Amino acid sequence: MNKLSYGLLSLLSTEPMTGYDLTAKINRFWRSTHSAIYPLLSELEEKELVALTLVKQSGKPDKKIYNLTIQGKSTLHQWFISDTDEAVVRDEMTLKLYCIKCMDVDAAEKLLDELEAKYIKRIDHYKGSIEKLRLMSSDTLKNTTSSLFGGYILTQRVLNEAKLGLKWCHWVRKIYKLEDLSFLDVDFN
Repeated sequence: MNKLSYGLLSLLSTEPMTGYDLTAKINRFWRSTHSAIYPLLSELEEKELVALTLVKQSGKPDKKIYNLTIQGKSTLHQWFISDTDEAVVRDEMTLKLYCIKCMDVDAAEKLLDELEAKYIKRIDHYKGSIEKLRLMSSDTLKNTTSSLFGGYILTQRVLNEAKLGLKWCHWVRKIYKLEDLSFLDVDFN
């Protein structure tokens, strides 16, 4: 099975979902499309790793809800305990920043402004998400078996990464303006 198949099984371990819901959720972790996900769901159903429930809808096609089977849970458990590959990163912004020496001051400033704005937007978004989770149920966030716990800890992670990224941008801007590379010895934290 490929990583996307395991990703779908892992999401179904949190709650039953439609193919549409699975596509939306998996895209929080890596990019995929309906055209990649629906054939995999059929394969997972053939392998009896997921079960399908049809929900009748008036004026629309029946809704297909996918559930993880006992065999699917067992397969997923084996994946959970297997070694995890390094994340695949493709980051155009980082590549541009790597070449900052080739930019004029205006281009570098524009790039840093753009990156800082993205980090600020992420920080605001994730702070809002955490607040919503806390309002939903602060008690369940303290319970590792809660369906909200995984979302909470991952939201905290990306919030902290965005805060650190913003600090890093300020540090880059400072040393870029100074053109004094002795400042590189100073930790940006």
